[in-house]
Amino acid sequence: MPFSRTRTGCFTCREDGYKCDEQKPFCGRCVRLQKTCKGYGVRLKWQAPQGTPNSKAPKRKRQQRSCSSDEAASTPSSVCISPSIRLDPSCIVPNDINPVNRYLLNHWSTILATIVSMVSAPQNPFLIHLTPMIPHSTALRSVLCSIAACHLAILRHDDSLHTLATRHRLAAVSTLRQTIQTASPELSLATILMLQVSDRLFIMDTGVDHLSGAKAIISQRDANTWNSQSASFLLSLCSYHDILASVSRGTSPVFEFDGKFPIEGMESMKELTFVLQVVGQISKMRTQDPEDIDAQGHAIEAILDALDQSENATEDVRHTIQAYKHSAFIYLYRVWRNQGAPHPSPLRHARSCLAHLGLVPVASPLVSAQVWPLWTAGCESIDDDQRQLVRGRIDAMYEARHLPSLRRIKQDIEEVWNIKDEQRNLIGVDNVDCIKAILRTRQREADIA
Repeated sequence: MPFSRTRTGCFTCREDGYKCDEQKPFCGRCVRLQKTCKGYGVRLKWQAPQGTPNSKAPKRKRQQRSCSSDEAASTPSSVCISPSIRLDPSCIVPNDINPVNRYLLNHWSTILATIVSMVSAPQNPFLIHLTPMIPHSTALRSVLCSIAACHLAILRHDDSLHTLATRHRLAAVSTLRQTIQTASPELSLATILMLQVSDRLFIMDTGVDHLSGAKAIISQRDANTWNSQSASFLLSLCSYHDILASVSRGTSPVFEFDGKFPIEGMESMKELTFVLQVVGQISKMRTQDPEDIDAQGHAIEAILDALDQSENATEDVRHTIQAYKHSAFIYLYRVWRNQGAPHPSPLRHARSCLAHLGLVPVASPLVSAQVWPLWTAGCESIDDDQRQLVRGRIDAMYEARHLPSLRRIKQDIEEVWNIKDEQRNLIGVDNVDCIKAILRTRQREADIA
């Protein structure tokens, strides 16, 4: 039955005049009728350039009814929206972008940017800092379109979107090569880091070391280049991926990470940033002299034991920090003593880590940071109940996000379990380094970022 228009339903239902159930990413009515669900939010249409003849002013009532649809024409400073809806700057893209790319960028802004960030809107730094860069960088625009097309291909089971994603990715790399010496270093760094994000989330085993490229961009400029808030966000994103890549590669971090830039540039992430800094120090232990490792191991153990939580942190942040702390202990004991389950210490930390992860709702933005602790604790789980908990958590995360990296991390954990079980059955102990096991059997890194 036709229903009066709403301001919060999907654009398809609003245009058809039907009630929308507002399911994300596609509403139930559109899926049932096999219609194209045009998404949610506030859509803008830029005013025609000066000199273009304007039609006669329509009736005021019609203006008010259609001001949020594709038929509206408005400038950024005169957008007509409902007072109850906050204008989302992520919806603003250059007027000369073709409809397909505009749709892809809208999917990035309204869906994917909220998936990859640990921070909810309106503080989401991917929207705050990357969005203003879109009109100024064809390379960045192309990589964001590629990421969106990859995600939509999974949601819609449409292989043609994978082809479109590949084309956009090739365009991004080609444009980056042509402009990297002349473009703003922030734009180049943003493009490189989003290529890194794309590789991790959509399991593109390109073999390209994006982090080394990022380091080259950063080192070629003096420190004053990176003083802006956008630069701080990019450096924090770089540090985050660098540290987790050092874990998955079994190497030292590329950067000297001092914790100066909190995760995603958010002060609320300072404690989590500190734990990541400790994880980076553990990674460095892999390349230290044997006589130095024991002293360093004791020192890091004491640091983790003394770690306090901020009383101002939200519950989700607190549980995430605790999960990272217990994962850091597991990682430390593996690097320091090659010690894992069924040894009591790793088992205890694995149980605690999984307990804290389970207390964070799957819908929380913090879940985007849960892959590494879930991997670390999951690999050390030996009883069936714990393993089933790990499987269930990953499945729930995939249903909420539809990122292929989650399915592959589940496969990798199952592979580690098989290797560990086989060794325990043969010799009664487990000295399997889960990171090295994947590097050896899969010939690639685990997707833990």
